[in-house]
Amino acid sequence: MGQKKTFLIDIGNSFCEYCELTKGGSFIHRQSIPTNSLTQRYITDTFKDSNCYISSVVPDMDRLFKHLESMNSYFVHHNLIKHISINLSSPNELGADRLMNALGAFNEYGGPTLIVDSGTAITFCYINKEGVYEGGSIFPGMRLCSWALNKQTAKLPLVWVEKRDELYGKNTKNAIEIGLYQSFFGLIEHMIHQYRSQYKDIKVIGTGKGLSIFKDRLSLDKFDHELIFHGLKQFSAGYQSD
Repeated sequence: MGQKKTFLIDIGNSFCEYCELTKGGSFIHRQSIPTNSLTQRYITDTFKDSNCYISSVVPDMDRLFKHLESMNSYFVHHNLIKHISINLSSPNELGADRLMNALGAFNEYGGPTLIVDSGTAITFCYINKEGVYEGGSIFPGMRLCSWALNKQTAKLPLVWVEKRDELYGKNTKNAIEIGLYQSFFGLIEHMIHQYRSQYKDIKVIGTGKGLSIFKDRLSLDKFDHELIFHGLKQFSAGYQSD
């Protein structure tokens, strides 16, 4: 039999992103599907006879990967992480995605580093120059806020936010798009400014689907859409070196 394939998998609240890791360390065949589309059959068909290194914030989905004889599944846990340490009162509360972003950022860019990730939530994570994860902050993301406006009102529509340079809209849909876009841009840029004011040599790394519409305007040092895969790659290397 041939050597097993290696997959890096990030299971988020809204989407599951995964790719294959080559022997040379490259990420290929990247895919993105809604998390609620993950079924036992899809997982078995896609990841059969493989080693899967998984960052998950959706415990209900984890069971679909566990105990399947056709694959080996390795889940991110703070006790299994090498190369960085965690300075939190409750390390077990740290999301696997935030942990893998921090690991990937420190390995690729060093520290001190601020990681800005935008998905279902917008998160800011700080790792110092010694590779210590010191903490962060969490905000509801734009998609979640758009959903709340729709569900908690009688007439406001659900919108998918696009880049908007205007300050006011001529209809309700545009008004929501502008409100969300401009307010979240201001929020993110304010947090970056606060970190830069306190840590003069900090590098600011952005990642995540939700950040892509801001990336050309934000004062980022780098937008890395593969950041979590860099972290999962390091995580997998830790297993393989044991």
